[in-house]
Amino acid sequence: MNTVSLARNGIIVSESGAEVATPLAVLAAKVRLEDRYTLRSFASMMCRYPDFQALSVFIPPLLDECARCPESGCVTDMLTHMELVRRVEMVGFPGEPRFSFLCTLAGRYNDAEQELRLFQLESLLDMPVKLGLLKHSVFGDSVNIMEFETDYTLFEFIEGVAWEFGFQRIPEHCSIRG
Repeated sequence: MNTVSLARNGIIVSESGAEVATPLAVLAAKVRLEDRYTLRSFASMMCRYPDFQALSVFIPPLLDECARCPESGCVTDMLTHMELVRRVEMVGFPGEPRFSFLCTLAGRYNDAEQELRLFQLESLLDMPVKLGLLKHSVFGDSVNIMEFETDYTLFEFIEGVAWEFGFQRIPEHCSIRG
């Protein structure tokens, strides 16, 4: 699996160090985030590679909202960073058990998870974004959650961030996801 790096300025960089020429071709690539990558970096990437905006109905409204924010200083001291987490949950008991796979973006204050819906976008845009662990829970057990190292593809990263802000920030689109 190829690896691409997401630069703070929104550029996608290949393993050779050059900007990726065909961004749609690297959607399945493993992603690494440059130090101090932020939600503003994500918005810059969506503007630089507009084909990505079609991946989620939540991206264009998010970009519109980002454009209305100040150009810098959009941080809060109530979070240390935001973290994308892959969750694998066994659900459906009692009833027919099934697995649920999803990527979620959450706020973090050191080790404590914080709900992003409690924050305005103006306080999140310049907060660092990191890639977290895979968390596995069985039937809603929140005490014995197992955690594992994992990789994220570029598609999972884009979809995970877009979904979280579409759901948290733009409620009129919540019913679109199937």
